[in-house]
Amino acid sequence: MIRMDTAITLCFGPPISIAVVFVVGILALRYLEISSQILDFILRRKYPIYHASSNRYLPTVPFVLPNGQGNVEKFLNGRQNSVKWGMQYGPVYRIWSGFEGEVHRVLTKPDDIEVVFRDSHNHCKAAANNSGHLMNLLLGSCVGLISGSEWQDLRRATEHSFLRPSAKSLIPRIFANAKAYISTLHSDKTKEMMRQSTIKCADNKMNLHPVVDLKNYPFLVVAEVLYGTLSNELQQRLVALIPGRIKVFDQVIQGGITRFKASRVLPLQIHREIDAFKENWARWNDDAHAAALILQKQQNEDQKRNTDTTTLRPAILDMYKSVADGITTREHILQTLDEMLFANLDVTMGALSWPLVFLAAHADVQRKLRHEICSASSKTGAELEQYLMSQDTYLHFVMLEAARLRPLVPFSIPQSCPTPRLVSGYEVPAGTNYIVDTYALNIRNPTWGPDNTRFRPERWGEKESEGRKTKLKESRYSYWRFGFGPRLCMGKYVADVMIKVMIYQMVQQFEMTLGENDGWKWDEESWIHHPATEIQCARI
Repeated sequence: MIRMDTAITLCFGPPISIAVVFVVGILALRYLEISSQILDFILRRKYPIYHASSNRYLPTVPFVLPNGQGNVEKFLNGRQNSVKWGMQYGPVYRIWSGFEGEVHRVLTKPDDIEVVFRDSHNHCKAAANNSGHLMNLLLGSCVGLISGSEWQDLRRATEHSFLRPSAKSLIPRIFANAKAYISTLHSDKTKEMMRQSTIKCADNKMNLHPVVDLKNYPFLVVAEVLYGTLSNELQQRLVALIPGRIKVFDQVIQGGITRFKASRVLPLQIHREIDAFKENWARWNDDAHAAALILQKQQNEDQKRNTDTTTLRPAILDMYKSVADGITTREHILQTLDEMLFANLDVTMGALSWPLVFLAAHADVQRKLRHEICSASSKTGAELEQYLMSQDTYLHFVMLEAARLRPLVPFSIPQSCPTPRLVSGYEVPAGTNYIVDTYALNIRNPTWGPDNTRFRPERWGEKESEGRKTKLKESRYSYWRFGFGPRLCMGKYVADVMIKVMIYQMVQQFEMTLGENDGWKWDEESWIHHPATEIQCARI
């Protein structure tokens, strides 16, 4: 007889256990599917957009929990989705980023872009890039993601070191840094090859992974602009912050439950990690600011003794002063410094790496650019600065063409207009967020002609093309790189100098080629579209 209080344990063998997990998984997926359909129904009716003449509803990608099409689908899978969504929904359609009333309008046609961005100085950037709560904690108050008077005050407090005259004055320092960086890199790689091989290695060759091998170059340049010359101790502490920052941002891109502010009440490790990073980041900046004050005092004394001495004033001094003067807040400054040093590093590395890959794959373009650089190599001082700042050189065209064919992000930062707009016949209400499909605009756009997928830098210097009387570079709404209108990327001048100086040095010193079996590999894990291809470099 079995006692009624006897505990009965059911033991499932492996096949049954797998079946239980499978059934639970199916039920969970079904629940998410039904919930997504309900929310999609609600969102479409809450934010209706119709065609002015036909009353046709705007093509809309169905909402899917938990991110909609934000985060993973927009960033990591954006390159594929650009084609997929464009084919399925047409040139103008809507995607969802989260479900708290965040609606995007995706633009692919230059005429539509002009209608939307003609008054971009009055636009509002979407809160935290519509990427959720974690993004708001990390970068929601940085200069690139805020609007209105708040943005104007912060921009004035942070832009001085990145204006065109400042970028021009940095050229001698950046030029020397790039030359020294390549020399050290080549020496280190040669030594490593000799250690790993029993055969004598040629000391005039190296294999270069642009993203991996060159990533410290822009990082160190921007750090020097922001903080001045850092001590070894400060450099080591700064580098030690990088893994934690990467881990936090990876979670930002993944989205999920941490998109929502309510997740803060949950005992999630990621919240402890972001709090720890922000605390360490603030402490490091305070110490770097204190060191910059000492450095500036010493430089001022040196200038009194030698009036010809020119020094770079660390940007952090004016930024911290703006907080003390009540112009902006400490959180705004700390997040903007994060944006400049960490977030924009990924962007810069993409912009720097792809031109080198294209040059390695196109020997004719590389030869033509080398001829121009050899002619410019005799230039010094103001003449060299003028060459590197010019927008009418083949070097500049190479940079533009690489950026055209490899946009760094598939979709731009969302921003809204203050007034209603008529976009391809659809009546779009004020306050609707717009984004630009950069692949559709930069590549598939008919403006670029039948050779739109070809790497041809010469197109940027053509004064006539199929009857057009203006240069293609003057077609401002047919090309996305730093944005449109007065809210272009603040760091564009310094970024262009860093990119062009590194291209200059590499082309002048090395013959670059791709291996016979090397395809055009991408880093699929990066939110910025980086190459994952090695370049073979032979010293000239």
